[in-house]
Amino acid sequence: MSLEYLDITATPISLVVYSFLGLLCTTFLYGIYGIFLTILKFLRYGHKRFFTQISRPEPPVKATDRIYGKHEMLKLKSSGISLHYVSKGLPNQHMILFVHGFPECWYSWRSQMKYFSKDYRVVAIDQRGYGVSSKPPFVQDYRLETLAGDVADVIEQLGYESCILVGHDIGGLVAWTTAMLYPHLVEKLVIMNCPHPVAFRQELTFSQIQRSWYMFFFQTTIIPELYVEADDFAYIKDGFRTKSTGLVNQDYITDGDIDIYKYTLSQPDATKCALNFFRALFRYQSDFSRAEVVAPVLLLWGCNDHRFGEDFAEASQKYCGDIRLKKIAGGSHWINQDMPDVVNKHMELFFNEPPPADPTPEY
Repeated sequence: MSLEYLDITATPISLVVYSFLGLLCTTFLYGIYGIFLTILKFLRYGHKRFFTQISRPEPPVKATDRIYGKHEMLKLKSSGISLHYVSKGLPNQHMILFVHGFPECWYSWRSQMKYFSKDYRVVAIDQRGYGVSSKPPFVQDYRLETLAGDVADVIEQLGYESCILVGHDIGGLVAWTTAMLYPHLVEKLVIMNCPHPVAFRQELTFSQIQRSWYMFFFQTTIIPELYVEADDFAYIKDGFRTKSTGLVNQDYITDGDIDIYKYTLSQPDATKCALNFFRALFRYQSDFSRAEVVAPVLLLWGCNDHRFGEDFAEASQKYCGDIRLKKIAGGSHWINQDMPDVVNKHMELFFNEPPPADPTPEY
């Protein structure tokens, strides 16, 4: 890894973690740990089961249900790549744009799309690297600024001057970044269980590093791909089903739902590209000299999140001029799927808030 990738003066935490030595050492330690877990999986499953992958050339029938909307492709003007997206509603309706996390896709927003499509045009993208969206091959193609540029292109090319932007997990990092770099395009911002990027740097305690061990493991090559793809993407099912990491309300995630996520990552090169999100996050430190988000923000936080601690939620408020933090007791990391009724109600109340009044001029 080249030193030019790292801005070791960006924040105080960079002296510990994001410096070349700190990142290299932490990656080495968790890389060894991840390799050990991968070997255990291989020994547990055996060669045949470990390397088993079901061919999924076509999306599951459930993913093509018209109740969610129309599937289309959009070629982006800035990069020339194409993104798959699902939309429902009329072009003259105000748009809500949804950005998914890992290891998900547009389908993670199914409950929100069904609920809000009566009043809005709802659009959920598959980010670059996922599903049938384009898959640029290099780590640098997945920098936060580049991903935010994709979102900006989608907003403008769908004919909007601004939208309500919603993001979860690593899609939340993309949404935060879009709001910072393109404030004129984001009317309101909804983030679910994802810290502001600067808060992530500055609040990365040892306890949080332990929670985020997989991010460091993903900095290594080849082995993380094997780990995620083993036993026909058992990693995905375990992530949603296991008591310590999965949804609290298991009725909201079926085997059919999980198969859609498996289809997304089973497309050629999709696993590698999805992991490149994390590799770029660590190798290329973004310059957030203007870290404050000016748009009104709703930050929803499931308190049973296994990935991110609540300290991140508190710290993120410092970078917002107008924010509402709503902690959801009993909610997992996957709150948009885990507690859709609660999430949708919070979102609806936020959307219906009147815009702030212009300050009265003094004479």
